[in-house]
Amino acid sequence: MSGLLDTFRELVLKPGVSGFEHPVRDLIIQELRKLGLEPKVDSMGNVIAEVGEGEYRVLVTAHMDEVGLVVTYVENDGKLRFRKVGGIDDRVLQNQIVEIYLKDRVVSGVVSVQPPHIQLKRDVQIVPWHELYIDIGVDSRQEAEELGIRPPCPAVLKKHITHLGGGKCVAARAVDDRAGCAVLLELCKTIVRERELHRRFHYIFAWTVQEEIGLRGAKALTAVVRPSIVYVLDTVTCCNPVITGDMKLGAGPVLRILDNEFIAPVDLVFRIKELADREGIPCQVCTAGGTTDALELQEMNVPTVPIGIPVKYSHSLVETFNVQDLENWYRLMYMLLTTRLD
Repeated sequence: MSGLLDTFRELVLKPGVSGFEHPVRDLIIQELRKLGLEPKVDSMGNVIAEVGEGEYRVLVTAHMDEVGLVVTYVENDGKLRFRKVGGIDDRVLQNQIVEIYLKDRVVSGVVSVQPPHIQLKRDVQIVPWHELYIDIGVDSRQEAEELGIRPPCPAVLKKHITHLGGGKCVAARAVDDRAGCAVLLELCKTIVRERELHRRFHYIFAWTVQEEIGLRGAKALTAVVRPSIVYVLDTVTCCNPVITGDMKLGAGPVLRILDNEFIAPVDLVFRIKELADREGIPCQVCTAGGTTDALELQEMNVPTVPIGIPVKYSHSLVETFNVQDLENWYRLMYMLLTTRLD
């Protein structure tokens, strides 16, 4: 499954702050066209690709967007004020390199505070985001504007990919949910080739927008698709025994049975678990914090199950997952995409 990890790497390094997902979307569309598909992009920016003509309609989704920043104002001295997009902990922001994405270039900057050498107060404290600024190395608003800075510009914390444990784990920014996007894209590639499935199933592959700021892309999607069953691919924040039970990295993908706002069809979840056990696919059934696009998609009144992999340190620069979990996530989803559960 080296192709899956390669696809993940390519996707995770693309910026895609909520509302500004076009770099990720363009890459996904490019890959879909290589398969001979002509995906649709709806008015919200969701990407939708359909394969097959069977009566059993399977919708599988993953969200393209990530948490980030948007530049809101340029100070007279060239410093940039910003606001957060999505749930970023203020502790993550200080002393970070950011990349501001303009139409034809990337402008780098740093988010920082006064060093202790010149601070009169020595109390260690978390500086709230609205007191921080981005320094792009200029001295005036005019210089910033000459570089192309025009609010609102999206910005992401500088990305990297780090291998841990001799390659057992990967840490990166935006694993949530580029990992799901990668699995979905690889599944689509496989399903396109396996033409015997096309008579029995109608697949709807959808990459959604603006999940991190209120599941908005998924809500729009409910107006244009009519599936028989829905699978939502998203990461699961790990690990707190009170909230997530005994979920852990390396124990397989997670059937997310309950979270802060959503409850999956319990009987269906355990039926999937039984099928996974029979096929020798490691799989966990757990509760979770937060929620996913499944909350909106369940409004279509069809069985909806969110499935993901455990990820430590969500919404940070070092979201960490187990590579074997990623591969087993693909295996589990392929099993489900070739099985009718009605």
